[in-house]
Amino acid sequence: MNTELATIQRFILVGLLNTALGYFFILAALWFGAGDYRANAIGFALGLPISYALHRLWTFRPKHRASLGEIARYLMAFLISYGVNLAVITAGRMAGYSESPIVQGLAIATYAAVFYVITRLAVFRRPD
Repeated sequence: MNTELATIQRFILVGLLNTALGYFFILAALWFGAGDYRANAIGFALGLPISYALHRLWTFRPKHRASLGEIARYLMAFLISYGVNLAVITAGRMAGYSESPIVQGLAIATYAAVFYVITRLAVFRRPD
């Protein structure tokens, strides 16, 4: 249990750093007129390689070498989590909150929760 709590703490720290970077890119893109969806995509696209490297090297610390299968699972985890993120943005827009930093923040938080579960269980899982 202590090991899992330490992993969650590292995930949160990496996530905070990556979220801050991604959110900065999102807000900058919004400021430059990219719109909700394009700004969100820019933020996540720029943060994804950083996220993979930090989670692999520091958060989950797998003993095995990186593989194409692991990278594919990471990308799939991202796509699923990002789909949930877009659903939150869409719900916010439907509720009348277009180009809202608050909706973007909620979308990021939802993404992070879904992403942890998938990366823990399917991407950087412990060997059986």
